[in-house]
Amino acid sequence: MNWLTGNVAQAVDGFAGHIGALPASEVIIFDIAVILILSAMFAFVARTLKQPLIPAYVLTGLVLGPLVFGVVKGMDLINAFSEIGIAFLLFTAGLEISFHKIREANLKKIALIGILQVGIIFGISLLCVNFLGLTSLQAAYVGIILAFSSTMVDVKLLADRNELVTLHGRLILGILLLQDLIAIIAIVIFTSGSFAVAPLVIAFMKLGLILLVAVLLQKFVLNRLFNFAAQSNEFMFLCALAVLFFFIVMAYLAEVSIVIGAFIAGVSLANSPFKLELESRISPLRDFFAILFFVALGMQLVFVGVGSRLVLLSALLVGAFFVKPIVTLILLRITGYQPRTSFLTAVSIAQLSEFSLIIGGIGLTAGVFDASFFSTIVLATIITMSVTPYLIKYKSGLYTFFRYPIKSLGFLPIREVLEYKSKTDKEILLVGSHRMGGALMEELLSKQDKLLVIDYNPEIIGVLMAKKIACVYGDVCSPEMLDKIDMTKLKLVISTIPDYEQTMFLLKKVKKLAPKAKIIVTGGRISETLKLYEAGADYVVTPKILAGRELAGIIHRGNFGNLKLAKKKHLEHLKGIHRLLY
Repeated sequence: MNWLTGNVAQAVDGFAGHIGALPASEVIIFDIAVILILSAMFAFVARTLKQPLIPAYVLTGLVLGPLVFGVVKGMDLINAFSEIGIAFLLFTAGLEISFHKIREANLKKIALIGILQVGIIFGISLLCVNFLGLTSLQAAYVGIILAFSSTMVDVKLLADRNELVTLHGRLILGILLLQDLIAIIAIVIFTSGSFAVAPLVIAFMKLGLILLVAVLLQKFVLNRLFNFAAQSNEFMFLCALAVLFFFIVMAYLAEVSIVIGAFIAGVSLANSPFKLELESRISPLRDFFAILFFVALGMQLVFVGVGSRLVLLSALLVGAFFVKPIVTLILLRITGYQPRTSFLTAVSIAQLSEFSLIIGGIGLTAGVFDASFFSTIVLATIITMSVTPYLIKYKSGLYTFFRYPIKSLGFLPIREVLEYKSKTDKEILLVGSHRMGGALMEELLSKQDKLLVIDYNPEIIGVLMAKKIACVYGDVCSPEMLDKIDMTKLKLVISTIPDYEQTMFLLKKVKKLAPKAKIIVTGGRISETLKLYEAGADYVVTPKILAGRELAGIIHRGNFGNLKLAKKKHLEHLKGIHRLLY
């Protein structure tokens, strides 16, 4: 084994030496090539094992960095790319700051929860100043670093799981967006170089000037520009990049952090009618630089002096994984949210933020703390970001595990009432009433008194409540939800949710409690459909197969004249569903 390890190390050293002998321009190409190839290999293993990708990227950086093989030599360039990656990520985060989304998240409650959460975490850090052996200024930095969670990580993971439309998804988004705004203010304060009034006033005047330019451009220039640019996808992409880097240059000239410029650039386009198209154009470039960002994080794991900062590292991890979620959970319960909604929201923000690295870098540059301090912050950020995908993936199971301790907050009132109950026994259960479920609603409403609908979109539940259709908001797999449903009297269960694990859980539960009930479920893939049939489903809907069959019927025998009639009927059907659900 030692012989093998020695040979591998020797081969790597030879490869690194060969790259080092190349011209600088070619070294850059080889560094990026090695990063992307190894990232793809680790990502392939991660996806095969059904694991999240962020730890794979961090592991790539760890392997290529100085701690293991030290293959990548052009760290200045990689760090520059990772900084551009943060700028792109904050640009897309700024695109999420739309008035519509803020209203959806209940602005007053979110503002109260977000400000109290940041304030409490900051206060706890200041109280621990003696225990951690920090100065008051260092404790202030730690408090801010610990208070924020990662918009970049959470939004990506929740979007991948289609959970941004859920109530807890909207709460998470609202809290993160408020934290982002507070983080921008914190960066302005820390980069002002002094806590005196005059430098702070100057810094905020610069920020105000950039915001004023953003408002004026958005009102008089940007909408017209993108209306014209929409004629060409390439030109629209170029204009989006131009806006991003224009504000980055403005921030640089104003001597504030470039991430502030990137964030404001996103906000200036957040309410544009072309926002979705801009996001789709920017997302590939953002993902490329995001990969380099996480790889660069892994490369910075050099553990310089971290051994002497174990108390600080432990405090950051305990604060991220326990203190922050507990504080958030209590605040959400106090404001009237259900225990499960509160827990799912709290556990999803149990990480440090990309702003933690930015603010940590400001502290290092300002001489507030040394390299070992900053390395500890980097390590804590990597650990918490790498664990977050697992927390989000298994949060329902974690809630089941912590369900009884959370009940100790049962004395707090619940004002989140998202259900409508009728006294009649329910014989039909519809899980998921949006899209495919909406089409079924037209048929099922003829038996409205026997129908119960479960959905995790609060808007849909609100509409059904207004129409006095029995409904419950939530996840069909949660213990609390199962307690609300009497499954023993069900005769028909229809599930439109595409998630295989949830569908299998529901199928087994119904088979156990209502063995005579007919069960119709949804399969995302043919392999999953076959497994669901084996588990006892009476019928499995495979949407893509059905769509293909319907299209084949429309163009049967080459009679393309049927398209006009099919379109007319389709539009009438869609308008009917829209009136029903909205």
